[in-house]
Amino acid sequence: MDHTVGRLQSLFPSHQVDVIIGSLLGDARLECRSVGKRYPISARLRIHQSEKQKEYVFWKYAQLENLVLKEPRRIKVWHDAKRNKDHYSWYFHTKTLKELGALYHYFYKDAVKIFPQDLFDYLIPRAIAIWFMDDGSNTKASYTISTHNFLLQDQERIVEFLARRFKISATIIKDRARFKIRIGRHEYQKFNNIIEPFIIPSMTHKICNPRNDLIQSVLGQIQEASLVV
Repeated sequence: MDHTVGRLQSLFPSHQVDVIIGSLLGDARLECRSVGKRYPISARLRIHQSEKQKEYVFWKYAQLENLVLKEPRRIKVWHDAKRNKDHYSWYFHTKTLKELGALYHYFYKDAVKIFPQDLFDYLIPRAIAIWFMDDGSNTKASYTISTHNFLLQDQERIVEFLARRFKISATIIKDRARFKIRIGRHEYQKFNNIIEPFIIPSMTHKICNPRNDLIQSVLGQIQEASLVV
């Protein structure tokens, strides 16, 4: 078993480990910064989301702030000539750290992101919620998770994990030439029960029938965290 995440847990608070793991399963990436014979590999974590996810980017920044040198920045992604409209996104990255370099070896093979074999040992509800906020969709009839970039056998392992750990029956569906995971309407309340306590207010549109009391609770947690920082 690879103990990379275990070492990470000894170096960073649990909420930061969950943000890093959940983000890497989703839209984030590790950028390899140096590889040498005398020094270990080092890397930085890059968080990059669309303009409509601005609040989510700043929430992640607040969770990782002590690892970051600059606040999130807005950049123009592309210009829609047909509508004469500029499209923007927000991003930030952490400091370059050898600890994240070790994580790069865990999450990447031949510079391609993979689903690590023993990641399920560390995939707890908060990390799953962050993964869903990154890559989950709510069709009203089902939830889907954009697992297109993972191997089919890894997606099958994820489905098995959800059934074994949480008694959730998920399926793999074809999406054009690739595949993704689907949680049907008869199962998504079980999934809600797992992730809802960790869904931030600006992302509640991704889940069905969010509870107002939980939203207020999360807002309180965010306020308390900002006071601690």
